[in-house]
Amino acid sequence: MNIMKTLKQVLYSACLYFTAAEFLLLFIATGYKEMNPEAGGGVGMFLSLGSAALIFLACLIMSGLNLIFRLDYSISVRMLLHFVGSLVAYAIVFIFIPGAFDVAQILVRMIVFAGIYLVIAFVALIIASMLKNKKTEKFEYESQFTDFSRRK
Repeated sequence: MNIMKTLKQVLYSACLYFTAAEFLLLFIATGYKEMNPEAGGGVGMFLSLGSAALIFLACLIMSGLNLIFRLDYSISVRMLLHFVGSLVAYAIVFIFIPGAFDVAQILVRMIVFAGIYLVIAFVALIIASMLKNKKTEKFEYESQFTDFSRRK
């Protein structure tokens, strides 16, 4: 695939992720009435320009990580690489932005992330396996050795 085409695709996906993330944050902030980033609060800290830049960086990382699934490695290696990269993106958004640098907070957040990731990955792998099995069921076997039939 062309490098420029791949970069455009990564940037396009990152922009889609970022737009969805920002709308979700604004929706949550409106519900909690925390629209002022300087006031802090649970959601308000995510609405500053610096936070938006870090969220976009995390979205860019996640978009780039989706290219890992195109590699010709085993699914376990691809999932491990995607997990580690997703952990970095998660840390940017949910550890650096809130400033949660206490070891206990970091550990709890990482365990929660790992649990959510494992559930989503498990469901995704089951769906992918079912789709792959459906594709192989439709494949009709054709003998490659018709010329070498047994002589009677």
